Amino acid sequence: MEKSSKHSQSSTALNGMNSPRQGITFPPDIARGGSKSLRHPRRERSASTDHIPHVAKDDNTVGLTANILTQRAAEGVGMKARRLSTSLPNEFNVDHVDLDKEFKSSSLMPGKRGKLLGKGATAQVRIMARKEAANGEEQLVAVKEFRNRERNESEDDYIKKIKSEYCIAKSLHHPNIVETVRLCYHNGKWNHVMEYCNYGEIYSLVDRKLFASDGYYSQTDRLCLFKQLIRGVDYLHSHGIAHRDIKLENLLLNKDGHLKISDFGVAEVFSGEHPGLRAAGGECGKNMGEVRLSASGICGSMPYIAPEVLIKGRSYDPRPLDVWSCAIVYLTMTCGGCPWDGAQKDGGNYDKFEAGWTKWLENHPDGQLTEGDDGYPKCGMLFGLIGPPPIKRLLLKMLHPIPEKRIPVRDIVKLSYFKNIECCCPDSFEDQTCCIDVSQAKKGSSKMMERKKHLHRHIPPKPERRVAKALQHRFDMGEGWN
Repeated sequence: MEKSSKHSQSSTALNGMNSPRQGITFPPDIARGGSKSLRHPRRERSASTDHIPHVAKDDNTVGLTANILTQRAAEGVGMKARRLSTSLPNEFNVDHVDLDKEFKSSSLMPGKRGKLLGKGATAQVRIMARKEAANGEEQLVAVKEFRNRERNESEDDYIKKIKSEYCIAKSLHHPNIVETVRLCYHNGKWNHVMEYCNYGEIYSLVDRKLFASDGYYSQTDRLCLFKQLIRGVDYLHSHGIAHRDIKLENLLLNKDGHLKISDFGVAEVFSGEHPGLRAAGGECGKNMGEVRLSASGICGSMPYIAPEVLIKGRSYDPRPLDVWSCAIVYLTMTCGGCPWDGAQKDGGNYDKFEAGWTKWLENHPDGQLTEGDDGYPKCGMLFGLIGPPPIKRLLLKMLHPIPEKRIPVRDIVKLSYFKNIECCCPDSFEDQTCCIDVSQAKKGSSKMMERKKHLHRHIPPKPERRVAKALQHRFDMGEGWN
């Protein structure tokens, strides 16, 4: 099934770098006129951005031209050992079973028990199936097997981290979040069993140039996936959870073509009880109140990290970080590559972004974006090509350099523009309205029209070359750094 593209394309280069301006607080260890590298040693497993197409100057397969995109983004920054977001009891009891008791090798994929879907420094992922099949059909699952503990890591801390991540993920139930099924133990290894997403990571679709200007996906598809991402993050924040590592390789596509947020290895419980505590009863969002700040330290993947996180010795609210990362996801899908290596001086797009905001804030000290030509900053050709105007303004609100003035996700979902974005996925498991065929509605039924289903085709075409589906379904299991 062929689809027309609605992406815009540029044939012009960006203007020269704007001169430095004062007014925005950026990491103090980054010098003006150059960048102090924050890169970390290369890890075993590549980052999501390593495989996004490198844009050639005369390449017409991407949405925008090469000279306004980074040639290669900084590597991803998963964390080998997450810091617990709240104190947990010494006896952290979580129900678990032996892996072979409830799961088996898949008969649909013989030998897959021994074949990996993905492997990294922290874990490896296999495909298995439930032993008790529903309706006689085999149900596939993804099994994340964790590495052995580090030498300098106590057994108690190691197990707490694994169980903490499991409890957070297990407590989440939303159409746009991967369902976590079971905590298992087998042959001395801990395993998280999760729903299997057939079409793997969305990053692989960008890698295949399916979001390119002449690619398979249209702007309608891109906006629909963006809306699903925002809905998922809104659910997280409304239940006291911040993901802190939103990026393309942590966003999966299931059999229905719906987006799923995965990997809660560095998630933060910023409000309420930790789901693993007795008082929470295994649920998130219990006894929410005061917002707890995240301790200073880099967490996430450099191209997606907000500037306030890069400031040494400064704690931060993790919610604006997620909002920033969501905007970068949209830009990366649109442009076919990351807009910058990181939120730091780079001699390119981020310099223009920073200069545009600094100049605009000098004349708009309240920092509030509005409609009109002077209602938002001019941040270079990259943002000049993003359209229509409502999505450009929204992205700039999400990328506000002052985190306290960055638009909260709860306000994004209330925007009229956002509400009117066509979406083919329900916003909750209780919502059945998107399953109604509008063609069956009676004429004049306005309520039925409001509940219509938007039929999108997000399921990607098969690659020209046969690529094992296993290679398209991975998790962020990178080495990471603090």
